[in-house]
Amino acid sequence: MRVLVVATRLADLGPAEAGAAIGAAWADLGHQVAVVPFGTGGAGLVDAVGAIPGAVVLTPAPGASSATLGRDLAAVSETGTILVDLTGDCPDDGGAGLLATPGGLDALAGRSLVGVVTEEELEAPFLGVRGVAARRAYASGTPDIGAALAGDAALTRLAADLGLPDPPPGAGAGNGLALGILALGGVVRTGPQAIGELVGIEKSLAAADLVVLVTDVLDFGGAGIAEARAAAAWAEQALVPCIAIARQVQISGRELRTFGVESAYELGDDIAAGAVRIAVTWNW
Repeated sequence: MRVLVVATRLADLGPAEAGAAIGAAWADLGHQVAVVPFGTGGAGLVDAVGAIPGAVVLTPAPGASSATLGRDLAAVSETGTILVDLTGDCPDDGGAGLLATPGGLDALAGRSLVGVVTEEELEAPFLGVRGVAARRAYASGTPDIGAALAGDAALTRLAADLGLPDPPPGAGAGNGLALGILALGGVVRTGPQAIGELVGIEKSLAAADLVVLVTDVLDFGGAGIAEARAAAAWAEQALVPCIAIARQVQISGRELRTFGVESAYELGDDIAAGAVRIAVTWNW
């Protein structure tokens, strides 16, 4: 059997270590195991990408200008892929500061640039009634329609100045900073999509008989849910089962199955022993 383990941080283990610890239970039963560090954004994305050669993550600081991100981009010395995490608070200048930073474009020579966004923002528009200005206005709780229209007009001019007069879906992600990423020739991806491209996930999925998600907590409050959905989507693509393994599971099997996870298992205090118990259950 060939087991694909996609792992986030587990207790004090980083994604690569957690995946190896769980995968060892199947390897000891004579099965082939591949481990992919996994994260959707924030610290989890940084942890995962840190275990993948040839990639680095930059995190924007919130504020009025993305110039700081531009300076960070220009200072990157690593070759390969640069991921910019847009899943948290982001500057609200549409990437104008990023593009105006001296050396920013030069830093991308021979590299790939990826803006990492949440699944909800993957298709976020930059302009219009669902665009950045409108979302900001309604998020305030007391929307000023006139201010929203003026803001949208200003963003329309900015998009034209950046060479994207008709911004594609996703340009509105990260408070509009995704527009700057796209203007630099980058792409917009979710964390799982970006990691999948980095590791060549298609090859692993083609060989897999089982996908195992490893995460610290899986519960109704949202912990581990985005990761579980992404792992289940990979399993569905490969037409194989997906199970989840966590230190704590506080979600029903019925809820899990609505997004494609066959079963979820708690490890208990002894991670190695818990992994063996679960691997024996999924062993053919």
